[in-house]
Amino acid sequence: MTDTTGINFIQALERMLANTKNKRLVFFVVGRTGWGKSSTVNSLVGKEVSKVNDYEPETADVVGFDFEINGVKATVFDTPGLCDGSGNDEAYIDLISSKISKPDSMLYVSRLDETRSENDRRAINIISNALGTIVWEYAVIVFTFANNVKPSEYQTKLSTKTRIIRQAIADEIGNEQMSYQIPVIAIDNTTRTTPDGKEWLGNLFTAIVERVSKEGTIALLAMLTEDIIKRANLNKNQKAIIRRKFVDAVLQSGGAAMGIGVAVAGLLNAPIIIGFSGGGIVGTLIAAWLCKYDAD
Repeated sequence: MTDTTGINFIQALERMLANTKNKRLVFFVVGRTGWGKSSTVNSLVGKEVSKVNDYEPETADVVGFDFEINGVKATVFDTPGLCDGSGNDEAYIDLISSKISKPDSMLYVSRLDETRSENDRRAINIISNALGTIVWEYAVIVFTFANNVKPSEYQTKLSTKTRIIRQAIADEIGNEQMSYQIPVIAIDNTTRTTPDGKEWLGNLFTAIVERVSKEGTIALLAMLTEDIIKRANLNKNQKAIIRRKFVDAVLQSGGAAMGIGVAVAGLLNAPIIIGFSGGGIVGTLIAAWLCKYDAD
């Protein structure tokens, strides 16, 4: 990579970061009360940004919790009681539509040990009617309480529930290809691992970065602290996925128009060091996602 290309890349990144000052990342978390929505958000961020067990199951509201990390502002919208069977689906659709317009990321949360699918179908219908089918482009399906499932039944249960939820989404939005591209992550907020002995936080973290809206990519990466990265314990493949999303976001913001696309493409396959005189969050992002976290 030439020095000029490096400068152009940094300039494109600086423009994106400047835009984050006027942007608030919006996360939408949906699922029944008691399905682990708030705990999942708190596990991801590493601190309590979403209240746990503050609502009775019959409560139906869309509540936003504001927080800030590394100077990046964000709001997590929770939907307690969405699938309460009260028959207020139209009211829920209006409520969601009035409070949320274009979420950057959506976590669709369902318990892995839940055997009834009608609640999921109702929630999927409400979400799709309130926000449109495009919201599923930014979605991650999260199955909580994974360790409530016996290790011997875990893979079968995960595979079966994945198929059921994806098909329910496909039936609702009429797009099977879109629904089957939604990543599925099984987690358990009481432990670092799932019944197969694998750590789940890195998978969830990577899936969210991969699926977040184009506009939210740099803001999300700028939000991530050393502590969050350390807790995620990313493997080589996960780092590569995040690095690709990072580079693509800069290119889409104007880097390609500057003619740096070919040179930057090399960043995807080899660790590099960019010489630059700047610092701050620009330097942190470059060091983190193009150098420091590239190697195991």
